[in-house]
Amino acid sequence: MHYWKKSCITLSLATVLLSGCSVFKDEPDSRVQRQQVTLDIPADLATPRQPGKYDIPQSDMAVGDVAETSPVLVLATASSSRITDESEKLARVMFERNDLTGDLIPFLQTQLTNYFSAQDIQIKATDDANLNFETGWIKRYRSEGFWLWQDEQQLDEARYTISIEPRPHGRTAIMSVSLLEHRFFDKQAQLTKAAARDSEVKLLNSLINQVAVSEIETAVANRDRVPEVDLEPGLNSAGEPAFITPQSIDVTWSQLEPVFEQLNFTVNDINRSAFTYYVSYSKPGRGMWATMMGREAPPVLPIADSDYQIVLQRSAEGTVINLLTKEGKPLAADVIVAAYDPFVAAIRAAKVEL
Repeated sequence: MHYWKKSCITLSLATVLLSGCSVFKDEPDSRVQRQQVTLDIPADLATPRQPGKYDIPQSDMAVGDVAETSPVLVLATASSSRITDESEKLARVMFERNDLTGDLIPFLQTQLTNYFSAQDIQIKATDDANLNFETGWIKRYRSEGFWLWQDEQQLDEARYTISIEPRPHGRTAIMSVSLLEHRFFDKQAQLTKAAARDSEVKLLNSLINQVAVSEIETAVANRDRVPEVDLEPGLNSAGEPAFITPQSIDVTWSQLEPVFEQLNFTVNDINRSAFTYYVSYSKPGRGMWATMMGREAPPVLPIADSDYQIVLQRSAEGTVINLLTKEGKPLAADVIVAAYDPFVAAIRAAKVEL
């Protein structure tokens, strides 16, 4: 009997729960009917205010051109170039002066001339300051046919204006490109507003790339440039033989360690406050591989393998480099003179300015 009662109670509870689900669930038809109910407003009552915050207003304006492809983006590939605005609708870019550009405005003017000269396209300045330019016709072709019967058919041609707007401080300038005139010979080449902007950006990106290539060429030339050596043998304030460089003492201090590596000096200790290096010298040997590869022999100093001091002193001419023995005695004048050429070779190999 107890089991029968439990099962009856359980069955009754399940029936109630199942019926409860149908109570709280609307049928699809009832939802539709509820949404379509309209209010009957008595004549003596005002109609309730219905907010139109999300209503779409009617418009008689013509539908604008819709681009089928993503817009062409300005690519600041040169180290001196900066994008002025991510949402910029104009084809323009900012250039900043750096070590690779030098004087910015003449640099940009030269790059414009070089680019259009290489493309065999005319360009002329329209102002006395050479900051505004107009290009000749830039033509675009499409290849038709194949192999020996291939032919080039001109699609369109365009002219552009290019302007350089320097800032008063002279460190930055804005370069912008605008379409001046367009002629098409194929209806498919007719430019929409979006396509015209894309053509402007494409030309601007080509000019930025011209600047980037020039910067790379300058960087490579600077890397391979043999630095001028201003180091000379002379006398310190006590009349002792030494080397003299026009560089300041701080610059000289920071550039000596690469020279030590070339001369096979080992730095054992330093005293920055006294501008003193404590070094050990051993004559460099020329390895078998260096001999087989035809490399130049490392510079060899005319001194014995031992410990030395190299002490810097300020002077009116720049910085004095004193070569001293371990005990602090200056090396002989003939040793300093003989050590000059190895020091110059080491400075050039280390590519520092001394």
